[in-house]
Amino acid sequence: MRHTFILVITTLLLSTAAYAQERLIDATDHSPISAASILDASGNMVGFTLSDGVFTEIPESAYPITIRCLGYEPLIIERPQNKAWEMTPKEYELEEVVIVPAERNILKQTLYIREHFSVTSKTDTLTEFTEHMAARFVPATKDSKFSGSTSVKLLGGRCIRRHKVAERDSIKVVKKPTSMISILELSDDPVKTPESFKNQDTPTKLYEVAGKSGKSLIQRQNANTFTTTEDLLAEKKGHSTSPWPFKLLGFTMDINQLYETHVYRVNDEGMYLPKDLIEASFVIEAVGKGKYLRMALQSDKPVMVRMTIEMYVVDYDYLTKEEYKKEKKFKPENVDFVIPSTVPSLDKATERLLQRAIDEKKLKK
Repeated sequence: MRHTFILVITTLLLSTAAYAQERLIDATDHSPISAASILDASGNMVGFTLSDGVFTEIPESAYPITIRCLGYEPLIIERPQNKAWEMTPKEYELEEVVIVPAERNILKQTLYIREHFSVTSKTDTLTEFTEHMAARFVPATKDSKFSGSTSVKLLGGRCIRRHKVAERDSIKVVKKPTSMISILELSDDPVKTPESFKNQDTPTKLYEVAGKSGKSLIQRQNANTFTTTEDLLAEKKGHSTSPWPFKLLGFTMDINQLYETHVYRVNDEGMYLPKDLIEASFVIEAVGKGKYLRMALQSDKPVMVRMTIEMYVVDYDYLTKEEYKKEKKFKPENVDFVIPSTVPSLDKATERLLQRAIDEKKLKK
């Protein structure tokens, strides 16, 4: 009897501990939201949500926190409450899809890109907020014969870098910033609607695929958007990878979180292509071990690296092969930043950082 009582109490304690976590769920169907980035009160990235919606470990000192996730309105949490927090899907006003002309089957996507980047050690914090205008050239239809590069072409950018160490807190404006999107390849593979959606008579349809560690794929569809989030490390041993290009540059990183999310406008074809894309993002967390990272932060130990890259499609244009070749070579001298209405407002800390750069006359309005 005593053993049974101990077993019951132990089970209750374990189940309570498992439940007593900060989690993120969809406000419409209560399904978990993964790949949401978490920013602290200073604008530093301090964590993400995993495939089950659970927060990575967030110190209480980080609150209030701002949570951002593609396809949802930002959420501000003042203090930890060990509960499931709901995020509200964004409302989209979508334009009608243009029929692809047969002779113009190369799609040019003009993109507005935002990047939040944080590197932290025991003594230093390096935070960057970067904006880019960019372009991509991709096949417009499934049968397009396109042999060109589909990598993102950066047209112009601006970056504010903040470095905090001990009592020193400095900012710098980088006029020609680089971008991780030059290394990461956005997937252009056709995405098919799951067969199970046909049997789901609900406002939000959900499809999940289990991986070796967590859910490797989460797809959901509502009235006007189809969203797919892929955990790119779900099948990796130890849920980690260490890309060799970083090692060659002295920036060795063990990446332990890597998510790619695409948001498409809903269509009746059951197949999603780049022409349907509205937004996309990468969410990355890594342990930096390279000598240059350690030197930059004057640390003799590994540092934590976190990044979110958000890409918003500003405009679509259909090109012939000749027009594509000219556009690919073209380098504009001045680029205007066009921010779509679907882009969420910045968190307060990043707004303060931008205003500080303006007040110190390091950034023009």
